[in-house]
Amino acid sequence: MTDNVERSKTPPKRHVVQDQQGIEYQLRDKLGEGGQGIVCTTDRDNVLIKLFTGRDVEQRRHWVNRLNWVLNQELDGLRIARPRALIERPYPGYVMELMDGLESLQASLDSSRAALQDGAGLSGYLATGGLRRRLALLRELATTLAELHARGLAYGDLSPANVFVSKSIEHCQVWLIDCDNLCATERLGHGHLYTPDYGAPEVVRGERGVNSLTDAWSFAVLAFEMLTHGHPLKGEAVLDAEPEEEAHALRGELPWVHHPDDTSNQACEGLPLELVATPKLQALFEDCFNPGRDNPLARPSLAAWADALEAAWALMLDCTAADCRSSFYWNEERQCPFCDQVAADGLLLAHAWYSDASPDEPYLDTGDRLALALERPVALHLAPVGMRGYSEAPLVCEVRLDKAGLHLTPKGEGKLTLVRIEDGKTFPITQPQTLSAKSDRRRGAAAGLLLAHPDEPRLRPFWRFTW
Repeated sequence: MTDNVERSKTPPKRHVVQDQQGIEYQLRDKLGEGGQGIVCTTDRDNVLIKLFTGRDVEQRRHWVNRLNWVLNQELDGLRIARPRALIERPYPGYVMELMDGLESLQASLDSSRAALQDGAGLSGYLATGGLRRRLALLRELATTLAELHARGLAYGDLSPANVFVSKSIEHCQVWLIDCDNLCATERLGHGHLYTPDYGAPEVVRGERGVNSLTDAWSFAVLAFEMLTHGHPLKGEAVLDAEPEEEAHALRGELPWVHHPDDTSNQACEGLPLELVATPKLQALFEDCFNPGRDNPLARPSLAAWADALEAAWALMLDCTAADCRSSFYWNEERQCPFCDQVAADGLLLAHAWYSDASPDEPYLDTGDRLALALERPVALHLAPVGMRGYSEAPLVCEVRLDKAGLHLTPKGEGKLTLVRIEDGKTFPITQPQTLSAKSDRRRGAAAGLLLAHPDEPRLRPFWRFTW
């Protein structure tokens, strides 16, 4: 599925299709259409149908063979709407199941971008979840793709039309559909299929097929678009020029819009990258779109993206201005860059590893940071926060900041210890406790939380903060 993702009320001419077991499905709305076929909803809840509509007999045979290959791949545990049954009549296709309450990421992007272009400012950006949710959605997508690549497979045709996300901005479910383009991550990839704007330059030029490295390019484009509402290759040299320049840009013949030296195609639309991307994310974009434009091996892996997005999400604060309500990255002034309002409160935790083998310097700072926003509970696990497996590591405690203070709640078998750094005195936390926010109790002293868990006795994370 490559281009149109708006629901059309005009289903295919044949309204009923049948799978290999004789089960019939009545086609309803058209979700999307591309060069290979269409995707439709059906009369069965959460069941979609993809039909191959190409007329070329050889292409149809090849597509059916590839679909049978996909059916035999190990996709369990991945958030991919895999084929459940094959459609035999009147066109070849397949049945896939999708969770309820999802919508195309393309629809979300279109509504947000339209608000920005119509002069409504960030209203559309906020209505679709703001920066915090975008980071969470991208983290989930990167994690799914990284796990797919770890199984020796590439997705092949990544675009917002093939990504479905929760309609509710309170949730961050992400699912991939249209998996008939999956392929083994061989050097030459598989075919030259791509969605305009998201294809890697070597694929657009017809020199290479799709593989995990072209997935990495497509993901980076999608991430840049989600965060900034701009395209990484469409700057002044493209948007103010003849249409032919866009083709040159997408073929990799122009610099990316934030090239450090060549400003001939600099960004001229969308949000500033430094507002929506941490330095680590900015570095990944630079690696992908500068050296990675011509050298696919220079592109960051999806695992690297997942780690960086996890770390970025951990730095979010919430603006408390009633007419803003944006989420933004921690800064010492806690000032929202979108409206200049200062957040009511926030606390930064600095991650370190503790070792009793070095009593003079027991804490080794890792550089990872975690921002606590008001009324947003955060789970502290045994792993560093900037890892995609963070939430799967043993849980030790939950911390929550509000106007009354910092609430500490031990969880499970974890062991939590409060440390007063000035004299090294320790206070075991065995039940929920609160560090008061009153001025006579919150005096700016250095403190920390030492975590331990019997499942991993050698790991001793330490979160330093000022209270």
